[in-house]
Amino acid sequence: MKPIRIALLALSLGAASCATTASETPEAPPPLGQLESKTYLDCMKKANGRLEQAPCIQNEKAWQLKQLNLLYKQLAGKLSEEQRKSLVTSQAAWATFLDNERGFATSVYYPQGGSSDLSVSTNEIRWIAQRRQQLQLHLDLN
Repeated sequence: MKPIRIALLALSLGAASCATTASETPEAPPPLGQLESKTYLDCMKKANGRLEQAPCIQNEKAWQLKQLNLLYKQLAGKLSEEQRKSLVTSQAAWATFLDNERGFATSVYYPQGGSSDLSVSTNEIRWIAQRRQQLQLHLDLN
């Protein structure tokens, strides 16, 4: 029983050491062409193994989704009714793509089933960031 407690304590401390860095969110999205935030890249550099990478990945994914939602609302506010309907359709199609791609990636990384891993989550960050940048380009045109 004691080895398990010690291992869990070590894992908790390892995750906590990166959690402070991972919780810091950048004030602005990265420039076009750079998908990940500087905070995420710094956190991943400091992370010692997959356990410490997990909070970096979780925080970046949440931040990317938040940025995507903000951009979506900004863009929707600048569009005509017809354009807004197209945006809603496009975003729904993208959400379907994201779900399907996540399922496909999971099947490739884990053909026997099992739980999703950091590799799939890292890919999700890129897919979300790419969509965020697409919406930013559309917003810049309006």
